[in-house]
Amino acid sequence: MAFEIKTIELSRGKLSYHVGGNGTPVLYLHAAGGIMLTEPLKALTGSHKVYAPICPGFDGTEGNEGLKSVQDWTAMVAEFAEKIVGPRFDVIGSSFGSWTALWLAAERPKMVDHLILQVPAGFRFDGKGGLPTDPEARFKALYAHPQKITSTPKAPEIMGANGKTYERLANNVQVDEALSARLASIEAVTLILLGTEDRVVPAEAGAHLKRNIPMSQRAFIFDAAHSVEVDQPERVLRLWNDFLKRGPGYVLNQGPEAA
Repeated sequence: MAFEIKTIELSRGKLSYHVGGNGTPVLYLHAAGGIMLTEPLKALTGSHKVYAPICPGFDGTEGNEGLKSVQDWTAMVAEFAEKIVGPRFDVIGSSFGSWTALWLAAERPKMVDHLILQVPAGFRFDGKGGLPTDPEARFKALYAHPQKITSTPKAPEIMGANGKTYERLANNVQVDEALSARLASIEAVTLILLGTEDRVVPAEAGAHLKRNIPMSQRAFIFDAAHSVEVDQPERVLRLWNDFLKRGPGYVLNQGPEAA
């Protein structure tokens, strides 16, 4: 099912968002590269109503200087969810989006039902991980299988603006200690997804979240780099669907599909 793009005026400013599908609501929070309407995300609209807000300043949207941190962006997401998504919903975050999703689950525990954290940013212990500055090396770090990219490439100026907006919100934080201190209070049943070939988010990040979020499990997507939805779309979609359907009863696939 196709997505349509809409705009809403919130107390913190204008917010654009993609929406598509029918069913149980899912809030999708994008990575630092901006929105990618990947094959798993499009397929999810067959069983869920998917809302994907665009952080102001990303993907050609007007910037918002009032947003100075991930927590500021999270507050805007929470207001959007209250007005548009509903009182309780599932959340999928990707990288920067997982960082936002974690703050949302910590700040608004009654809002978030199932929580999926893909390659979560915000926990680069000992300075490990991160994206290379060289464009070719960066591309290789993002994709193990770039031939699977189905979306139209973003213009360099769009990608540059996305990067600058992310840097302003991240404030060069390597490990979000304030968030780390609140992980134990997260009530949502949580699935942490990592790529076996990902060098952007260190494995320690997933281990830290698994140890500290009470109802959490972790899965590795085999043969996937940082962009797991692109590298292994079928495996990601299967894990999403299984987890969103079964929640606390979810059992990790320990076979070759997810190591």
